[in-house]
Amino acid sequence: MAMDRTKARDLLQAFEFEKLLIEIGWESVPPAPPRDIGDTGYQYRLISQTVFEVFPLNASADGLPNARMRAEIHKHIEKISFENLIIFLDNDEIRTQSVWYWVKREGNIKRPRPHEYWIEQPGDLFLSKIADMVIEMGDRRADGTLPISERTRRFADSFDIRPVTKNFYKEFSGLREDFGSMIDGIPSESDRLLYASVLLNRLMFIYFLQKKGFIQENVNYLDDKLDESQERGPERYYSEFLSALFFEGFAKPARERGAQAKGLLGPIPYLNGGLFIPHQLEQRYSAIRIPDIAFEDVLRLFGEYSWYLDDTQGADDNVINPDVLGYIFEKYINQKAFGAYYTRTEITEYLCKRSIHAVLLQRVNQHSVRQFNTWGDVLERLDANLCNMLLFEILPKLSILDPACGSGAFLVAALKNLIYVYSAIYGRIDFSNNDNLLKHKAEIQKKHPSLHYYIRKKIITDNLYGVDIMDEATEIARLRLFLALVSVAKRVEHLEPLPNIDFNIMAGNSLIGLLSVDDTRFDEKKQMQYMFQEQAAENYRREVAEKNRLVRLFRDAAGYSDTLDKLRRTIDDRKLIAYQTLNDILLDDFRALKIQYEQARLKGKAVKRQLETTDIEALTPFHWGYEFDEIISTRGGFDVIITNPPWEVFQTDEKEFFQQFDPLIQKKKLRITDWKKQRRRLMEDPEIRDAWLEYASSFPHVSRYIKTTPQYRNQISRMNGKIVSRKINLYSVFTEQCFNLLREGGACGIVIPSGIYSDLGTKQLRQMLFEENQVTGLFGFENRKKIFEDVDSRFKFVVLSFEKGGSTAQFPAAFMRHEVSELEGFPTDDGIHVGVDLIKRSSPSSLSVTEFKNEFDLRIVEKMLEFPLLGDDVPGKWQVTFRQELNMTSDSSLFYEEPGEGRLPLYEGKMIWQFEHGYAPPRYWIDEAAGRARVLGKRGEDSGQTLDYQMYRLAHRSIARSTDTRTLVASVVPRTFAGHSLNVWDGIEPSVIVTCVAVMNSFVVDWLLRQSVSANITMFFVYQLPVPRLMPGDRFFDAIVRRAAQLICTAPEYDDLAAEVGLGNHHKGVTNPAGRARLRAELDGIIAHIYGLTEDEFAYVLSTFPLVADSVKAAALAAYRDVARGDLA
Repeated sequence: MAMDRTKARDLLQAFEFEKLLIEIGWESVPPAPPRDIGDTGYQYRLISQTVFEVFPLNASADGLPNARMRAEIHKHIEKISFENLIIFLDNDEIRTQSVWYWVKREGNIKRPRPHEYWIEQPGDLFLSKIADMVIEMGDRRADGTLPISERTRRFADSFDIRPVTKNFYKEFSGLREDFGSMIDGIPSESDRLLYASVLLNRLMFIYFLQKKGFIQENVNYLDDKLDESQERGPERYYSEFLSALFFEGFAKPARERGAQAKGLLGPIPYLNGGLFIPHQLEQRYSAIRIPDIAFEDVLRLFGEYSWYLDDTQGADDNVINPDVLGYIFEKYINQKAFGAYYTRTEITEYLCKRSIHAVLLQRVNQHSVRQFNTWGDVLERLDANLCNMLLFEILPKLSILDPACGSGAFLVAALKNLIYVYSAIYGRIDFSNNDNLLKHKAEIQKKHPSLHYYIRKKIITDNLYGVDIMDEATEIARLRLFLALVSVAKRVEHLEPLPNIDFNIMAGNSLIGLLSVDDTRFDEKKQMQYMFQEQAAENYRREVAEKNRLVRLFRDAAGYSDTLDKLRRTIDDRKLIAYQTLNDILLDDFRALKIQYEQARLKGKAVKRQLETTDIEALTPFHWGYEFDEIISTRGGFDVIITNPPWEVFQTDEKEFFQQFDPLIQKKKLRITDWKKQRRRLMEDPEIRDAWLEYASSFPHVSRYIKTTPQYRNQISRMNGKIVSRKINLYSVFTEQCFNLLREGGACGIVIPSGIYSDLGTKQLRQMLFEENQVTGLFGFENRKKIFEDVDSRFKFVVLSFEKGGSTAQFPAAFMRHEVSELEGFPTDDGIHVGVDLIKRSSPSSLSVTEFKNEFDLRIVEKMLEFPLLGDDVPGKWQVTFRQELNMTSDSSLFYEEPGEGRLPLYEGKMIWQFEHGYAPPRYWIDEAAGRARVLGKRGEDSGQTLDYQMYRLAHRSIARSTDTRTLVASVVPRTFAGHSLNVWDGIEPSVIVTCVAVMNSFVVDWLLRQSVSANITMFFVYQLPVPRLMPGDRFFDAIVRRAAQLICTAPEYDDLAAEVGLGNHHKGVTNPAGRARLRAELDGIIAHIYGLTEDEFAYVLSTFPLVADSVKAAALAAYRDVARGDLA
């Protein structure tokens, strides 16, 4: 059966949930009196098979239970019905709030999926969630019931994750390019493609309206008008019909339209809005022509899909709605050029809740006598005072920004989040008995045909702001907000003029521009510019005040005529003049940092010259202090910033650049030599060559600015007094810019690579986050389930939230998760709390965050940190200093592929294993004399002194993965040269060397290292390991030395080492596998005791090595027990 949406919506809004379930095909049940749920103070009533209503015993009680009580009630209900859906009500008499509560089970883990519905919430928003609960007659068994497995599937489809429809993308992106190629009258290719997007955006908006029956109730309006146009004559559709539709029909009230337009169009709803003001390209190019066939192709493609203007993602592949368009837009405008990726709705919704609700809760608690623990508590306990406070003081001033807005995914998510907030407030007003509130709502309903339309328009106008470097992205972001607005209209009469948000969503470079404007600098600079002109320079305060006034007029304008267009042009003209001065101030900042423009050349070094104003203009700077003066200067910054910024390294990318000239480059997997040939061929074209040189020249001065400006002081990290060398990654710059743009107490939610918590180069950013912010959540993903489609499955990223101000003592965290659905239970039901003090002790130099998985991890690390880090200088104890000897590339001239007289084998990482020196044969040999000369270098003459290669040295592999059988692989190498895939230490005492090898090879130490590394074990990571400085006379020292020596000294070249540690010679070494396994198990048991691990903790450590044989792990655990009993020494 198909759901009758009108009837279902009416039942939903009337809180007739039992009738609603029957309407969508669920079984009715015999009426029965409510029953108590233990001593919880709540009762339940079965309203359909496995669906329960729960409400307070006392109708005057506070209402909805909190999350903890909901979980407790669920335990009671699941005893009655294991698979269930619970609908929590605020009370059983006057219903205004509900929470639909389903629990997803993943093994032994329960993940609640609560979904709120308030009395004034738009019905379509919630109906979209339960659309998959509709039951057809054929779904039932013979007795009329639904199988339990089918119920579970229906609940999951309705309340769990919904996949984004991916069809339409390839066809649409191809259509866009073809459509752009047919546009005549715009010589610039980039402008043609941008204008193609402008037109397609308008057409898609209109297509949605017509499919909803809002244009003369004709769902084929555009197609019919194309036929009529062609009957009048060829090639008139764009110049005659669409021009009239855009700039007369939708842009003007009916009374202001010309007679010809009225005749062409028929009755059209007046929508106003920036979408139907002549675009800057239409003002610049007055002779644009587009043939009818271009529109025939567009309408043919559109006609192959079903278009629904609502908040529901289509269940079928041929369903197109605003959410699906969001996916398409994000894919084709952002994905490659700027390293941006489509963000799943689960992530945008989570960060909106985390950030917006945090700020709203903070504001309420600042102004209210009553204090609330959660935002849910506020909504559930709304009274007249809170409604007044939120409606008239807090919400109108709430500013939400996405500084890399792309197609507007986060802005749309923020809109939906605030819809719930406003709906809850307006729903409660009817029961408030407050005359002012009731009068306020009545006046809105009198002036506006749809309360829901009014709410959305108010949010879009008052609360949402976005900036993106791509003009096209901002066009699409505005379109998505317009679609989200008109989607709530149920009848054409509900439509009102669209909001004017050209100055809410703007194009520009979010990272380059003045955060604040110094009035004095501006006025002095302006005075110099006007020195030889009769006109007096207007001072900055008057200039920005007038700009703000005009922008307010533009936003609030209700009429059109020519006023709106003229107003926007006036604002643009004023901004153009102001930007001349602002760009000059920015130019002075660049020059003060001694930054020059570096003009790339085909050969040789770049030619440096002084930066000019045109160079600054080419960066398309966005001057935040000017554009959002009232937010930045008056309020101190934005309240909320939510974003998924680009993840790209800021540097030239040859293949990406040349793809615009040869699209096949992307599809070909070229060898380096083949790519060099193709690059040479492309560079023979003068136009391509000039474009490449201009592109290559656009990076150095910007990179230098980011590294030296005080605005980005946290982009440069220092360790042990030295600057950490790294390339600039845009995500790290955006993270700091978000901090800069937030007001004190503001909240940020951001999606960025995991390098933010692990990379050495982001150490200063971590310090900023810990010392100047309160980190409220760090949820790490590995992209195994393709959360981001075009990102490598091994790539790790993080969903981070923080509040500006104060400092962080600890924060909730989760790592290496694969399912985006796991975000829903975080941090309340999932994750661990990581202390910053623990981070400082475990990684004092870098502040890197270890990927802890559970409380076991934290306890074990705390115990291990009772010992000094390997890189610490401990007075009176031995000190480790690793180094690399010969480089496999720069020293390769020394390498021989065969042994010979006077040659020594070159040891590489692959040649050793734990306690083994001959794991693989050598590939190269080094002439000893030449090797000595290279090792000595400039240090002096060779007088026959003993060099490092002539001593026994501890060596560990520098290349290994955390997913290998073992990660930290160490041994003692013979007296010979070592390649750079080994880090070596010559030690001071042979017994200390073998002891250190034993500790490094232990399961416990290896386990800790595996939490941090991915593919390379740099010296830094090894220095961060806590290692006991065991010395002769310490407990277990002799036991470890004896066993480690027996494992290492198994060949004649180790006789001297065996003698020095008391083993005798290599004949005392153990070579049979069983004996070696026993010794290794005993060492692991001893070392686990040294670190103070309990048996359960050691067993847990062992369980994290899946590729190690169970028998090996069992032997280590048995040895641990032997040590505990005193049977092993």
